[in-house]
Amino acid sequence: MMTPKHLPDPRLYPTASVSNRLIHMAGTVLASASEEARELEQLALRDAMSDLLARDEVLLISVALNMAPSQAAYQVLWQALRQAVEQVPGRHAEVFAMPLVLVAGSRQRATLPDRIADVDGLNGLLRQHGVFAEHSEVFLSGKLLHPDDVVAISPAQLYRYHRQLADAARGLPLPLEASAVTVKEEGVFLRYLVGVAIREEDHVAPVDYSVRIGAWGTAMMKFLGEALKTEGVTLFPIFRAPAPLMQAMVAGNQARLEVAMQVFVSALLRKLRSEGREPVVTLSAHEGGELQLSIATADQPEVAERFVWPLAPLDHVERIEQDVLALLHECQVEMVRIEEIVLPARA
Repeated sequence: MMTPKHLPDPRLYPTASVSNRLIHMAGTVLASASEEARELEQLALRDAMSDLLARDEVLLISVALNMAPSQAAYQVLWQALRQAVEQVPGRHAEVFAMPLVLVAGSRQRATLPDRIADVDGLNGLLRQHGVFAEHSEVFLSGKLLHPDDVVAISPAQLYRYHRQLADAARGLPLPLEASAVTVKEEGVFLRYLVGVAIREEDHVAPVDYSVRIGAWGTAMMKFLGEALKTEGVTLFPIFRAPAPLMQAMVAGNQARLEVAMQVFVSALLRKLRSEGREPVVTLSAHEGGELQLSIATADQPEVAERFVWPLAPLDHVERIEQDVLALLHECQVEMVRIEEIVLPARA
């Protein structure tokens, strides 16, 4: 029996010893002999992160994340940073977001609305379906925020917001501008709806971050489709459930790439099959931290169109590979090759 092939991880990590207290603490977490010891070391790392954030001394944190010696170490550091930002005793604010992926097509240049005009209807729908707790103080803005603007909100800023915002109605004290999507032909775009919730001590969580997108998902898609309807534009709004902002940023980037890959694969397969040509797919990992999905044909294997997935620090190569193979299986693609070595970067 042949051993199944798998994609390698093309990301490179620093090998030189880095004199960074947080990296050493993360190493101690990973080397813990028991789950109890691991939890104690993780708690110590979280407290160290919290102390640095409180003093606005974030350079040590930035260096630790950039110089993490492995993905496992990065995950430990990121989890501790998240805990330092999000875990606040007593009454406090929670900044959260809903990632929104917009698949849009138009024969002529068109611009979608830059916000949900019926913001009361948006919040009411989420409250109606239990995503927002009854009688809780929570507000989701209708502004469509560009991912670059959301990423620019630093963990130090979030740390202060969670501890200093007095009520959800005030929203974020940042002049975040809505960012409209302009489309010509086809595109996949990422935007965020950002909100603030007030968590009262020993009360029910104001936002159910664990909620599954079930029956309410259909109602939300219909609502978003109507709210962003634009003449001459075919629009499919795809969203992810609300999550604390740091987690929502990770989920949003992954969702955008997943949807873009699905659009790329389905459109190209449809075109090739309409021409009576058999697709040949290659999955490969490349220097520079990229995965590539290349689609050629049996009669012209040297001519390929490629989808590039730039790997983020928290992306798992194995999970992405599984998702791609599941998609190709669903699309009934029979000829799939996986490259087992890291290949040179491609333009």
